[in-house]
Amino acid sequence: MRNRFASRLVSVALFAAVASAAIARSSAGEPSAAAGRPTVRLDRLDFPTDLPGHVRFERHLRTVLRHEARRADWGAGRNNTIEYRFSVDRLDLSAEGEVLRVECTATGRLPGGKSARSKLRFSGEPAARNQLVERVLDIVARGVVTRLAALERKRRGLE
Repeated sequence: MRNRFASRLVSVALFAAVASAAIARSSAGEPSAAAGRPTVRLDRLDFPTDLPGHVRFERHLRTVLRHEARRADWGAGRNNTIEYRFSVDRLDLSAEGEVLRVECTATGRLPGGKSARSKLRFSGEPAARNQLVERVLDIVARGVVTRLAALERKRRGLE
């Protein structure tokens, strides 16, 4: 009888210790998985219209930005909304012999004046022009959105 009572007492004490540690962690301000993700909106997209096929590339960029914004850790919960602006400042294609060179400069801006810029020069086969431009836009968008998310986390005091 005493052994059963002692083992139950030890079990209750262990359970209480684990529960109090979990409560202390959650009240210490650590973000929990239940906090969710914020709503992230692209406020404005500026894209150069002088490039042939610009409608296709702009549509692809919108899709990539939406994907990257969902993947990024903004440091905010589900009750928050974050708006940002994205502009492709430069998108140049030039053929040099049997190589197509794509140069891209893009800028992202958060409210309050914080901004992130990415520059990339990438080369490939001229026959794969559309895939090459889309690849460059993927890389630039990922870099800018990741940096904007880091700036937002810093603004919220999480970095």
